[in-house]
Amino acid sequence: MLANLRRRSWCLILPALLLFPGMAAAAEFSAQMWIKEGDKTMPAKVFVQNGKIRQEFNDAGGRTVTIVRPDKKLFWVVMPQDKSFIEMPLKNKLPGQFIEMPPDAISKRQVGTETVNGYEADKYEVTVRGGPEGVTRQTVWVAKKLGAPIKMVCPSQNLSVEYKGIKEGGMSALLFEPPKGFTKTSSPIGFSSSMRQEIE
Repeated sequence: MLANLRRRSWCLILPALLLFPGMAAAAEFSAQMWIKEGDKTMPAKVFVQNGKIRQEFNDAGGRTVTIVRPDKKLFWVVMPQDKSFIEMPLKNKLPGQFIEMPPDAISKRQVGTETVNGYEADKYEVTVRGGPEGVTRQTVWVAKKLGAPIKMVCPSQNLSVEYKGIKEGGMSALLFEPPKGFTKTSSPIGFSSSMRQEIE
């Protein structure tokens, strides 16, 4: 399922755009992340601190942690099962599920304000290039207090992403560093060539 979501990752363009460079500079929160595709649901975790982002997924290959550090212009993919990590430069394209708005984005407009998971959020309708029909429409709710998206719906792909159980503050800076004692490697166990291609 994770591979399918990554292949369709253009549908996550706007949330990543708002979260990545556009979030409030001092935003700090953690949340349960729920990705729904059709009748399947994949849970994950997300952590944000002053522009730094950490996401944790569990899939058939085990637990994978991605840490994005715009301040260092790099990101790490951590494989806890073999105590190793890969370090890669952060280029124009964000790695894996972190995807920025492309230059040919068609439109974005605010259509209202709603309360989502306890947060007052601006609701946006967005049209981006991509997908089977050439364009994709999605709706995104951006929490005013957090300066970050907390819900996204992409109807044409029956796909949604939502942050629940949001907790503000209280995170260690160590969450956004490779764990001590882990080995930096170019090819950790369990990290396939296809996984590398997805993040490069």
